[in-house]
Amino acid sequence: MAESHKRSIAKAVSYRFMATLTTATVVFILTRKLSLAVGVGILDMFAKMGFFYLHERFWAKVKWGRTRHPLESLQVTKDLSPEDLEKVKTQLKSMGYIE
Repeated sequence: MAESHKRSIAKAVSYRFMATLTTATVVFILTRKLSLAVGVGILDMFAKMGFFYLHERFWAKVKWGRTRHPLESLQVTKDLSPEDLEKVKTQLKSMGYIE
């Protein structure tokens, strides 16, 4: 299943929150300047959040390493007709998922 843009953004924000706290803490420990630590933390957060988003979108397009869903190749309509439902059942039986 592909990642949505909203999911990629949510992941980037949650990850960056913790990573920004880490960066700001390190800068503060090294410089003892709170304003510098906050400024570097904010700049770091937005820069890395943007790069993480781009990284996620790139990897969303790469097929390498993904497993395919067993029903991915079935050609069915959006609303399953009895014929399409039978296709799904036949495919699942042939793959050993149902008897």
